[in-house]
Amino acid sequence: MKTKIKTKIKSDLVIFGIVVIVFLFCAFYISTTIQSKDPTTINNSDGGLSVFYKTLKELKLPVETTLKPISESNIEDIQIVAQGGDFNITDAEVLDWVDKGGTLVYLTDDKITPFQLGLTPEVKGNINIYQEEKGMIIVADTSFITNKSLLKDSEEAYNILDEISSHSYRNIVFSESHFFSQTKEKSLWDYIPLEGKYIIYQLVLIAMAFFYYKGRRFGKVIPLYEEVERTENEYLYSTASLYRLAGCWDIILENYYKSLLREIRSYSENFLEYWERENLPALSKAKAVYTFMENKNKKIKRKEYIEMINTMEQLKDILKKRRAVNWKTLKNNQ
Repeated sequence: MKTKIKTKIKSDLVIFGIVVIVFLFCAFYISTTIQSKDPTTINNSDGGLSVFYKTLKELKLPVETTLKPISESNIEDIQIVAQGGDFNITDAEVLDWVDKGGTLVYLTDDKITPFQLGLTPEVKGNINIYQEEKGMIIVADTSFITNKSLLKDSEEAYNILDEISSHSYRNIVFSESHFFSQTKEKSLWDYIPLEGKYIIYQLVLIAMAFFYYKGRRFGKVIPLYEEVERTENEYLYSTASLYRLAGCWDIILENYYKSLLREIRSYSENFLEYWERENLPALSKAKAVYTFMENKNKKIKRKEYIEMINTMEQLKDILKKRRAVNWKTLKNNQ
């Protein structure tokens, strides 16, 4: 039995461990690949720009991110903007910032939109450069610097970095306000940081373990005892126990004697007549009980009370055996 229990516990632990691993894998996958499809610096999925951003950090370049719109940015900073959200390269405020001398690096998968500027670009490999009065717009393919591309080939990413480095700047700023516009409805889950999400995942695992533990047998088997059958005259015994603790031996004796009389459906006056008529054994004990109860007003010791109670118990056992014999005889005759 113990071997079966241990085997069951081990199998439960193995199953639960597999569930935990699968759950964490799914949570990690969701957090890293589905958390955002936008090419942002906080997106660690294939389409994110987190690797390129961290690389610039490692190179000790003055790089940062901002949620300010382009129109509010410093002219001395090179702004890197990835296509997406509600950003429009032909927006009047964006072009006005460039006209004042700003340098904008526009990452896009759309090769048509930049030509709507009505300018002829300077082509450097896969990079197009549009001069706009005092400023310029540098257009490159977003896929050149995504996390997925950098794992395979980093040549185009270096070309973009070289072009950026060839211009004077104070800071290199990734502008991402268009991805987190207040006009876009965000759920509560979107506002929770990644660390907070992992804490929630762990709480979910704890809750799963708790309900699994409570819902199934998960450990040592606890025996379920059946209700003990009530004994005959249980009330009498429990009451007698209370009287015994209080030292009321006379009351205990009286209750036992009444119980004995109820067994034979008789009264004290004809108790001996019944015993003799039924030819029951232990007649001497029956006489002793009768005599004792008739003279119970005298001073009686505790030991005498106990002896007489035991005698009454013996007489009751005799009555029970007689009933059992009579019942068996009656059943056989049928």
